[in-house]
Amino acid sequence: MSTTTFDRPIIILSAPRSGSTLLFETLSQIEHIWTIGDESHAVIEHIPEFSTVFRGFESNALHADDGDAASIELLKNRFEALLRNRDGIPLDANHNKPIRFLEKTPKNSLRVAFLNKVFPDALFIYLVRDPKDNINSIIDAWQSKRFLTYPNLPGFNGTWSLFLPPNWQQLRGKTTAEIASYQWQVSNQSIISELTKLDNDRWQVINYNQLINEPSVTVKQICDFIGLTVDAKLIDKFKNGLPLSQYTLTKPKANKWHNKAHLIAPVLPINNKLVDQLNHYLSIAGQQTIDTEITDDLINNAKLSNTKLNEPLHKTIEKTPTSRNSPCPCGSGKRFKQCHGLLG
Repeated sequence: MSTTTFDRPIIILSAPRSGSTLLFETLSQIEHIWTIGDESHAVIEHIPEFSTVFRGFESNALHADDGDAASIELLKNRFEALLRNRDGIPLDANHNKPIRFLEKTPKNSLRVAFLNKVFPDALFIYLVRDPKDNINSIIDAWQSKRFLTYPNLPGFNGTWSLFLPPNWQQLRGKTTAEIASYQWQVSNQSIISELTKLDNDRWQVINYNQLINEPSVTVKQICDFIGLTVDAKLIDKFKNGLPLSQYTLTKPKANKWHNKAHLIAPVLPINNKLVDQLNHYLSIAGQQTIDTEITDDLINNAKLSNTKLNEPLHKTIEKTPTSRNSPCPCGSGKRFKQCHGLLG
């Protein structure tokens, strides 16, 4: 049984490629914060009840009715075993004070109700990024092939990048931009739908641009929200601006999305209602709002400069069982029989 008391865990929620790693790395420098050092993919998904592979690749979603007392206790034990403070020092076995645990993975956008069940007093920090910038970054991630979460996803040409949303099968044969837009939409809609069921004092929305442009102010707001203080070591983290996160593909640049304006513009209208909803909560929080406006000039210029990206990435193939000796679809690098095959 876990001997650690998790006190008001802090859970970062976001769409993929929205700056959550940067926020996580920044907040991990707060005194009295404990983390597992990185994202929690294997910690969660190597428990059979929570395994995307074991559940037949439905999605990365977990719900309030998932997991029993034993599996949730196992999850807490796994978190506890990996805890370290901002100096990288593991949790001492004799530590007897409540732990302020910081957790993040974009997959958690589909797990709010589940995490609320595991940690009933959790606080949620919701990081929102402008859809034009965010979708552009998701496209870049797919193109880079550095974020292959399911290199052998059955029925999808063998590859999938970033988190796996419900009904992903409908994206077979779609363009990278359409897939990226769907991932942005599903993650943000899932987050806001679940957070609004909680008390307002348990979640805070942050605009990515304000984190980048006003880090000291934004981090102070977050510290006030979670009940911790800003000390000299934390201030030193962003005295010259926030550093690049470990998963940065290219150095941040204003309007980087302009060169893909012709790809992004067609997929934005479907997100307008969601953007209006997000802007309502951003405004209440005193945060900068977001928009979906792209001018015809930007679209035409992008068409002239780049015509290669608007091609389907995938073709439809029949789903086949995973061979025991083939690479595990989870991307661990192990054979299926030595990884998720053991869960069967």
